[in-house]
Amino acid sequence: SVQSHRKNNVDTAEDIHAIDSCEYIWEAGVGFAHSPSPNFSHDLNRTELLKLLLTCFSEVMYLPPSSDSSNTNPWVQFFCSTENRHALPLFTSLLNIVCAYDPVGYGIPYNHLLFSDYREPLVEQAAQVLIVTLDYDTSTSSSPTVDGTTTGTVMDDTDPPGPDNLFVNYLSRIHREEDFQFVLKGVARLLSNPLVQTYLPNSTKKIQFHQELLVLFWKLCDFNKVLSSLAGIIKELG
Repeated sequence: SVQSHRKNNVDTAEDIHAIDSCEYIWEAGVGFAHSPSPNFSHDLNRTELLKLLLTCFSEVMYLPPSSDSSNTNPWVQFFCSTENRHALPLFTSLLNIVCAYDPVGYGIPYNHLLFSDYREPLVEQAAQVLIVTLDYDTSTSSSPTVDGTTTGTVMDDTDPPGPDNLFVNYLSRIHREEDFQFVLKGVARLLSNPLVQTYLPNSTKKIQFHQELLVLFWKLCDFNKVLSSLAGIIKELG
C-alpha cells in the first residue's frame, strides 16, 4: 500500500511527487532504466486488471441508447485526474510495456512455435487503456486540475502547467532524447512486424493489435510535438 500524503483533502504538487516512485513501474523505458525480472503471474494479473479497467471505462457501451451520452464516465475521470495518486507510474508502465515489447523475442526464427507468448495480451490491453486515457477530454468535465510539477526523470519541470488530463500532461512533458528513441524504436518495431514476416514466412510471431498501435502512435504524436517532429524527420531520412 501507499501512505497517504493528502492535506485537507487537496492534492498539491509535493503530494503527487512524493509517491511517483520508480518502484511501481512495470517495465524499463521512459523514466526507468532497470527492467524488473519477468514474472508470468504478475503479467497475467495485470492483464486481467487492465481488462477490468477497460470494462469500467466503456460504461457507455452498456447503456441503452436513450441514456444521456453526455455524462462523463466517472472511472475515466478519476483515473486521469490528480485524484489518481498512481497516475505517473501507471502512465510510464503502460507506455513502457507497449514500446519494450519485442514479438521476435531473442531473434531466433520460429521461436514462437516453441514458446508461448504471455506478454502480448498485456501489451494489447496496455495500448487500449492508453488510448482511452489519452482520448479523454477534461474540458467537458469538472475533474481536478494539475499544478504542473512532475518528476524530473521523465518530464520537463520547466514547462508551464499542462492539460488537466494527467496522462496527456505527462506525455506532453517527455523531453529526453533517449526516451524519444525508445518510444520511436518500439513503435517502429511493432509496425514493421508484418514486413519482417516476408523474409521467412511465419518465422516471427504476428501481432494482433495493429489498429490499436496506429491509434496510439497518432495520439503520441498529437500530444508531444517534439516526438511528432522526430517521427517526421525519420520518415524523410528513411
